[in-house]
Amino acid sequence: MIVLLAFAIGTGLLAACVLSSVGWVAALVGAPVAASLAAILAGGFMAWQTMRRDRHARALEAQTGLMVAALRDVTRKAEPQSPAPKVSRRRLGA
Repeated sequence: MIVLLAFAIGTGLLAACVLSSVGWVAALVGAPVAASLAAILAGGFMAWQTMRRDRHARALEAQTGLMVAALRDVTRKAEPQSPAPKVSRRRLGA
């Protein structure tokens, strides 16, 4: 929000300086319009960047989930499951 506000103020001041050579009425009317359009464009750009970054993060999360599932599957296959319950070595007298 602060970035949008700073961008709008800077663009408005720049537009007022440029339009002041045409006339003070043009500068008075054109500066807020230019500042508003610049803020809209900057907000759209920031939203686009955020969506792109979130899409990338979701893709990485999905890959991580697939890797975890694959590792769990490998560990299940590596440990043979016996139908008998596990007994500790202390109970066996070892």
